[in-house]
Order: sequence, then C-alpha cells, then structure tokens
Amino acid sequence: MYILVIKTGEMKMNLNNALPKYDFAEKHKVVINSSPEKVFNAIINLDMSKSKVINRLLNIRFIFGSLSRNEKSRKEPVPGLTFKDMNKKFILVEEVRNQEIVLGLAGKFWQPSSGLVKMSTPEEFINFNQTGYCKVAWNLYIERNNGVTLSTETRVLCLGWRAKLFFLFYWAIIRPFSGWIRLEMLKMIKEQVSLENKK
Repeated sequence: MYILVIKTGEMKMNLNNALPKYDFAEKHKVVINSSPEKVFNAIINLDMSKSKVINRLLNIRFIFGSLSRNEKSRKEPVPGLTFKDMNKKFILVEEVRNQEIVLGLAGKFWQPSSGLVKMSTPEEFINFNQTGYCKVAWNLYIERNNGVTLSTETRVLCLGWRAKLFFLFYWAIIRPFSGWIRLEMLKMIKEQVSLENKK
C-alpha cells in the first residue's frame, strides 16, 4: 500500500518530515521557464503511460513481480500510470498546491511481490519501524526562482542490516532504471508545460 503524504506549511521540503534519515538517495532536477502553478498542474495531469520508456521499464518490473502471483493475477494489466490512477491506491493526506508532493511506501522491494506493507494513514508510514523492511520517500518539489526548478528526490531507509544488505544488491541493479524513469518523468512534465505556454 502506498502512502501519499502532502503537507501544508511554509515553503520547505516536506520530504524532510517524511523521511529525515536515510541510507540511499538519488536526486534529479530540471529548469522550466514557467510558473509554479502551471508546473504543479502538469504534475497532477501527468500520464506516464504515454512514455514508451517508462512503459517498458515498468512492464519488466511487473513481469518480475508476477512470478510470485497466481495464474489469474499474472494476466492482469500493469496498473495505471496517472496520478488519478495512483490515488486509487495512495492515501491523499493533504495538498500543498504549487509546492511539493511526497510519496512514501514500505516493503521488501527485492522480493518479486515487493512485500509491500498495508497502511492507512501517513502517521503509520512515518512511525513504521519493522526490522527487515525498507521505507521509501519520493517527492516532486517546486522551487520558485527566475522560472521554476522542479526536482525529484528518492530516499531509502533500511530497517536493519539484513534489509540494508538485500537492498544494496537490489539498488545496484535497479538504480539506473529508476533514475531513467524519473528523468523521463521530468522531461514529460517540462514538455507538457511548454505546450501549455504556447496556447
């Protein structure tokens, strides 16, 4: 179960509230000549299924995950890739419009099924501390400057040495592809904003 954590407050990275301590991290950013409002709107309306790159990479992960499922679930399609689709699985806690979105989840990601932990509130995610699992917090952060700098950061906290060891090997394999997806996502958002600016 994914948790969508979007918090109100001053202009600051709420990712620090969701996961202040972590073992692994990766960050990407892009400069967009537009307003925070238009960038945020592009994020909310993003449809990653339109990207062949993202589709192919996520299909590979979905096929790997299907190895642990029954025959019926193996025939199910890859989950939707819009924020509307994600909100069917994520818990929307609060929204800081034109600032930041933080996503969080916990599981054993090196397993075919990902071993995701079911949660119902953001507090459960923040307080989750079960040994053998990992917690991931991922954000989209809009920084206002001459235009807009849109950044995305992924943080991973491993709960216990065994989880850290397993995730280390998993991260060595998945990190280039994970980064590729995020770069492609930022590219799509920038292109969408550029199209809106031309209207």
